[in-house]
Amino acid sequence: MKILISSIVDLKRTAHNRLHQFVKYLSQEHEITVISIDDHWKAKQTDVGLYSQDFNNVLNNIKIEYLTNSGLSPILQEMTAGFSTQRILDKIGYRDFDVHLNYSSLISGYFISRKMKAIGVNTVYDIADDLPAMVRDSPQIPFALKPIAGLVSNFFFKQNILNSVHITCIAESLLNTVKLPLPGKTIIPNGADTTLFRSLPAEKLKQQLEIEDSFVIGYVGVLREWVNLEPVFAAINGLQTTHNLKLLIVGDEGGLIKNKQLAEKYKITENILFAGTIPYTTVPEYIACMDICLVPFKKGAIAENSLPLKLLEYMACGKPVIATPLTGIKQAVTKHVLYATDKDEIKQAIERLYDNSGWRIKMGEDGKQFVINNYAWHNMCAKLDKVLANAARIR
Repeated sequence: MKILISSIVDLKRTAHNRLHQFVKYLSQEHEITVISIDDHWKAKQTDVGLYSQDFNNVLNNIKIEYLTNSGLSPILQEMTAGFSTQRILDKIGYRDFDVHLNYSSLISGYFISRKMKAIGVNTVYDIADDLPAMVRDSPQIPFALKPIAGLVSNFFFKQNILNSVHITCIAESLLNTVKLPLPGKTIIPNGADTTLFRSLPAEKLKQQLEIEDSFVIGYVGVLREWVNLEPVFAAINGLQTTHNLKLLIVGDEGGLIKNKQLAEKYKITENILFAGTIPYTTVPEYIACMDICLVPFKKGAIAENSLPLKLLEYMACGKPVIATPLTGIKQAVTKHVLYATDKDEIKQAIERLYDNSGWRIKMGEDGKQFVINNYAWHNMCAKLDKVLANAARIR
């Protein structure tokens, strides 16, 4: 098949996510062209070259067209997509495609799906997040414009559903927030690359990081507006005199400065190590250094129905997890993680795992097998391949 993908994600400049796995799998058998925003603003925050360093072999097998190369912000790129998408579609010969995958885009995805529909090419809309909520909370949108941005994003979100022949979504709970009749639906959760994310020795890296004698609590991922590490800092503040703890944070996109200031506020700078952005293929080595892993998300529309990749990758590495009790997480992994919301609950969860190594190891091993059996990326991507093939045949 020739598959056209419209995407809110810039594959070259965004931390490894769901679309990277889809493209990696689909490009083995199909011809892939991606139209996306140019997320150049992230380069001002972090070394985005590390994001794609280990993914170049896949990127070389696909075609990427950006909405613009003029330096506009991602928000403005979407707002002007009505002009740019037509130019790009003509350039790539859009009539030759068999199917269109709209990956969590709003305005650009709308214009592309409408154009493809006019020539009889079907669209599958993949919903990976609560997009209107993410737009409303985006730091790129001035506060006074957020209500309008929310209304606009909600309009295009609904139009994209109406323009599609099938909807795929990470979680049933997220799909339940859509107050529209759906043409067809398939739940395709996030997954873990279980060949990459696995149990690994940690001694060498722990020595390099100078944490070999500590009990390590870890977080991997961006530090965006939906991540809330403050209760974790407060919990560690209350445990540091009685427990030999280190907090290892891998990733720096978003609120790095804010979190360093919070570490100073809670007087835990000696207990915390900010490792920064690292190549994706080295993430399992850092997870191996962790005794406990964290998913500390803020309660709210953005996070409530999410299924974070980090959760499944932690578990695939055989690590016990403390997570915010979000609907998407509870539905996906049920009892296989510990749930905690505030500093007291997080403190209690850390103490329980710290004091019981046997239970900690068993929890990690049970979670690992659970992910291997239920959330291997290969199986998730195969589901999408089947959906796209069915949509391509309906012409």
